[in-house]
Amino acid sequence: MIKLMHPIMRFEGWEPSGLFRRKPDTRTVEEIKGSIEAWARRVSEVKPILPELKTMNPKHLGLVADTIELSQKPATSYIDVDMMKVDEDFGPFNPLEKLMAVFPFVSKKNPHAMTFSQEVIDATGKLMSKFYLKAAADTDFLMDEGVDKNFEKGVASVEHLAKEALKTFQVDKFTRQEEFVGSVLALIDKNSDPKKIELLDDVYNTLKNGGIYEFDFEELIKSKVSENTVKENLKTLKESLGVTYAYGKILNVNEYLVKDPEDARIPFRNLNDNKLYRISGADLIDRFRRRN
Repeated sequence: MIKLMHPIMRFEGWEPSGLFRRKPDTRTVEEIKGSIEAWARRVSEVKPILPELKTMNPKHLGLVADTIELSQKPATSYIDVDMMKVDEDFGPFNPLEKLMAVFPFVSKKNPHAMTFSQEVIDATGKLMSKFYLKAAADTDFLMDEGVDKNFEKGVASVEHLAKEALKTFQVDKFTRQEEFVGSVLALIDKNSDPKKIELLDDVYNTLKNGGIYEFDFEELIKSKVSENTVKENLKTLKESLGVTYAYGKILNVNEYLVKDPEDARIPFRNLNDNKLYRISGADLIDRFRRRN
């Protein structure tokens, strides 16, 4: 292990508000280990993980170092998540202390949970990352049984879910961060299908091209239809979004993705009511022409 006087840090300086892609971690494994050891000399909660560094997957050591660094720095100049304070509702240990204790076990038991957590840090800002890490410490969801596949398939959707969370109406200072953690918990629920989780990236990438729609990702990944049905409907989703957008209709993405692919009708509702209609794109265009 390289002996460092000071840890090599990743979160120095100003960062933009909202979401952004953090630069890749260029530290070597030995530099990361040396950084963790340097942190341990400053922060007593880090010391218990030092003997575990030799047995942990080297790919997960960056998450350990990042977590320590985040715990020692404010998220922003006006709002923060305290990872060093003991919350008696969640036991006698502070969030950093708990994470240092569980990371070695998670690295072996749910390795993709470590990868997923690293993606949260790399794809969101310090505030979202710290809130997520504290929630992981408080509720132990990184240790859930039988959901490592969900974590694996969900990595590509981290940024999408964070973007959706930031659209949430702000009720209190952590409303959007709570929404994001709620989305993560839905993603790793045992009733969620990893095969459909894997398709979420394609769904969100299709939706970002525009249109007026409503979509509940949790409803989709817990639906009973096969992933092949969803794949087939995804092929025509972009075109149907264009049609409904052109005529001021709100496309129901969930109903669209689980319908029989041979059914050409588009499930939608009008802007002024909640009734669900189904009509083909061709018939919708024809109906509009006859009215005009």
